[in-house]
Amino acid sequence: MLASPAMPWSKYDKLYERLLFQSKAGLEHCVSIPSDMPLPAECLNSFRYTNIPWSFFYNMSEIQQRTVPLLFRDSLSYQWIYTHLDVTAKDVYFFKDLMPYEYQISDDPTIDLPLDRFNYRIDLDTLKDIEHRVLHFGSMFGSYRVLAETPEHQQILRDIRSSMIFRHPVLSHVTEKIVKKLGGTNQFVGMHIRVGDGIFKLRASIHIDDIFHSLVDQFTDLTLEQVIQYDPQHDQDRLESTDYEVVLRSMPVEANHTKPIEVHHDTPIILTKPKTTMHCQDPLDDVTARFRHTVLYIATDAPNPRHHPLLQKLFRVFPCSFVLSDFDKEVKEIQKLQVVEENVRLDSYLIPMLDAMIAAHGHTFFSTPHSTFSHYIERQLHPIYTGKQVQVIGLEEYLNSQ
Repeated sequence: MLASPAMPWSKYDKLYERLLFQSKAGLEHCVSIPSDMPLPAECLNSFRYTNIPWSFFYNMSEIQQRTVPLLFRDSLSYQWIYTHLDVTAKDVYFFKDLMPYEYQISDDPTIDLPLDRFNYRIDLDTLKDIEHRVLHFGSMFGSYRVLAETPEHQQILRDIRSSMIFRHPVLSHVTEKIVKKLGGTNQFVGMHIRVGDGIFKLRASIHIDDIFHSLVDQFTDLTLEQVIQYDPQHDQDRLESTDYEVVLRSMPVEANHTKPIEVHHDTPIILTKPKTTMHCQDPLDDVTARFRHTVLYIATDAPNPRHHPLLQKLFRVFPCSFVLSDFDKEVKEIQKLQVVEENVRLDSYLIPMLDAMIAAHGHTFFSTPHSTFSHYIERQLHPIYTGKQVQVIGLEEYLNSQ
């Protein structure tokens, strides 16, 4: 389901009720109402969501061949289950979660792992002992909800992740054209920067500052004095946002993110002419002009990113920095996609995916901490697009990396 705004997590019964209402049965007349006529009450939200099959984005037949059989549903009602699986309500065991991180499913009870955010753990053997023919889960919200710790299950997970790659032909075609303009796969640095809401807005300046200094260390030979000159807001950027609404929504854990400016150049930089066919912005001075060899692509939800104050340090030091709005001609192809039967445009949903696909083609990729979508780009899209193996790490290694 694609919806705006996205459906938040809810307790099991509430979530089921909301999903049942996300049906357009009986709303077929909404699309025929002229644009200059007021919409009846039942049609007011009908253009704000649509149901798209998984195969629209992914090669699901590949997943079925490599892993487990799948059955696709066009309805989330219990009746659909009873009819298509030839079962009754007594044959179904329901896991009705009341909290976002209620339980975690473990595949290896011999390993003593921390619960992290979850309240309790369910072993696979426990699930196997349930006599009901169908196990019906609620939300699978949260990273590492289902653990894959055994070698066999890690390989299955790797196969699934290797297949869960955006494959839509228009998205792929537009991505290919933009990546070519950037110089080609493995010819630029990609990054995914979330600053729009919640914890991401709260710590946006900190995340961007971390990325900036990593770029300075890896792709410049700036001295400490020069970095201080180009990053005058460093101390301010190391502070969390004090915006009342942001703090209230995020309920952050208090932490000290202050960090002095340091420079660590492990290897000398190689100054070569970039392969991009795009026109870079005029460098700030002769020093930053030398860094045109490093092409940046910034995928972000920041409004008007070229003028966003937190991103200015990136544009200031790296003249060949680009964002999606620099490719308006190519993006127009995405704007043509819609669900014709429902008169629902898809571009607002697909643009973030396109942004991610482009950034994932970089030889180096920087993600936003704690962003599930950013982790998807880092662990799945980026390895596949750049000829590497998809990442699969166990829970303990994941927790240690946070």
